[in-house]
Amino acid sequence: MQGLLSLLAVLGSSALNYGYTLLLGRWLDLPGYGAFAAFTSLFMLTAALPIAFQQATSRRARGANTGTALRTGALVGAALLLLSPLLGPRIGVPAVWVAAFALTVPAMVLLGAWRGAAQRDGRSAAFGWSLMTEHGAKVALTAPLLATLPGPAAAVTATLLGLLLALPVVRPRPALAAASVTTVTGGREGKAPLTFVAAAQSALLYGDVLLAGVLLPPADAGAYAAAATLARVVFFAGWAVQVAAFPVVARRVAAGERTGPLLGAALAATLVIAGLPALLFALAPAWSAQLAFGTGMSGAVIPLLSLTGLGTLALTVAATALNHALASGGAAVLWRVGGAYVAANLVTLACAFLISPEPSHLALAALAGKATLIVMATLVLLPTTRRFPHVLPRL
Repeated sequence: MQGLLSLLAVLGSSALNYGYTLLLGRWLDLPGYGAFAAFTSLFMLTAALPIAFQQATSRRARGANTGTALRTGALVGAALLLLSPLLGPRIGVPAVWVAAFALTVPAMVLLGAWRGAAQRDGRSAAFGWSLMTEHGAKVALTAPLLATLPGPAAAVTATLLGLLLALPVVRPRPALAAASVTTVTGGREGKAPLTFVAAAQSALLYGDVLLAGVLLPPADAGAYAAAATLARVVFFAGWAVQVAAFPVVARRVAAGERTGPLLGAALAATLVIAGLPALLFALAPAWSAQLAFGTGMSGAVIPLLSLTGLGTLALTVAATALNHALASGGAAVLWRVGGAYVAANLVTLACAFLISPEPSHLALAALAGKATLIVMATLVLLPTTRRFPHVLPRL
């Protein structure tokens, strides 16, 4: 039941997030949309930290990682603040956006740690409402902010405010937040490898938009960013399954129970939930693009949407399998999962720089990298699913 509630919360917040995407596609021009998409890519690459803290905290017996999350977030935020004058122009966004984001990074990492504690403690309502608050507030605040700020700046401000407003919703209960170093999996929490995995996954999911900003003219980069952003609805539909499954798998491993049936169920659910939007993008790209962005932007998005949707589906299926390994494996398995994402990123980069700079060619390069992840996930997962559920309980 807790997994089902978490699944529904992630699906609901994803619906809000993509409702927001539809609105921005109608409010912003291609260069403005491309700038906001570049900021979102930076945001989500940094989100590797809260994702890692969420997963690590859900593996603990108790405690919310509050101090460690704040210290880590402060270090990363300070680095971003120092680099903002150089990083902003490099990725095509104002430096002040990067600086403002840097100030919210500690809260962002803390939010991930507290969400992990809520998942572990069965506080599905707090976990779900924090997601709904973050994305709902972002949607609600953008319209009034547009009255005083330029379009992309209003969207950036609303995104950061939504994050801050979600923090008190999922604040851990004092009785459940007592410090402890005992973990669900019987060893270290694995923050370092989990951060590495989350960063490599975010790079694979969002890095192609940053590549578009580097390799393509602003209008083409904006069109590619729009197609890639819309296609991410495929990933976040499947990500709902991954978030719901992670603590359940970790608890079953701790209890010495088999996890193979959970993997099969998660893959089946991913194919159904994520496969439907991917199929829609493949069969009706024109209708999908016009629904999302109206007539002004859809003409440039339509030729790219089938490829970006297919690539995102490949990434989503592989990520569900690798998420199972993250929840059930030890430190060695975590590093192998990170290596799988790195290999897929390297394939994307190699293909992107070997082909001519056109949006459709970049979409093919991203598809090649994400398809590679399916092969890598198979290599990582097969030994894990055979050893952990069957051998350890017998021993």
